[in-house]
Amino acid sequence: MKGNTIQKALAVACVGAFLTACKDKVTSPAMQGAQGAQEASADIVASQILPEPFTVRAPLDPFFINQPSEMMIRASDRRDIAIQRLVTPPGPGIWHIHPGPSFGIVHQGEVMITRYTKDGCVSAVYGPNQAYFEVAGEVHRATVLGGTTAVEYKTRFYTPVGAPFSTAVPAPDCSSK
Repeated sequence: MKGNTIQKALAVACVGAFLTACKDKVTSPAMQGAQGAQEASADIVASQILPEPFTVRAPLDPFFINQPSEMMIRASDRRDIAIQRLVTPPGPGIWHIHPGPSFGIVHQGEVMITRYTKDGCVSAVYGPNQAYFEVAGEVHRATVLGGTTAVEYKTRFYTPVGAPFSTAVPAPDCSSK
């Protein structure tokens, strides 16, 4: 009877620590299966917790940045700048373009960016802690590879105030070049 009280106290402590902080193992063969199932259940729940997507945007007055020799960017009228967290399930996205350049950082998962260029379709894969850029007006799409939802952070420049960040376009013929 005393053993059951200890096991119940241990279970309450584990639940109170969000099921993951408590790593004590039971020694009773009858209880080991139950603890294994509880741990597996906690792992499944933890793996399904994803951050919420967000978009923060604000208009920026006309500007001119010239930092030779690496960078020059200019806006002659008011444009939005935005920071986003995208949470995207596995699979291919739509073909699209952006009105301004975008920079992305992959936080979780693997993202393949396929660009339609004068040389045909060119793809590159980016994983956690890797960055990439999207050129304004360039036809491209993102495909989240594998079975893991991707989490990315994006910074978008030069979007007309209040306008969409992207415009869907017809799929290019990637096989012709």
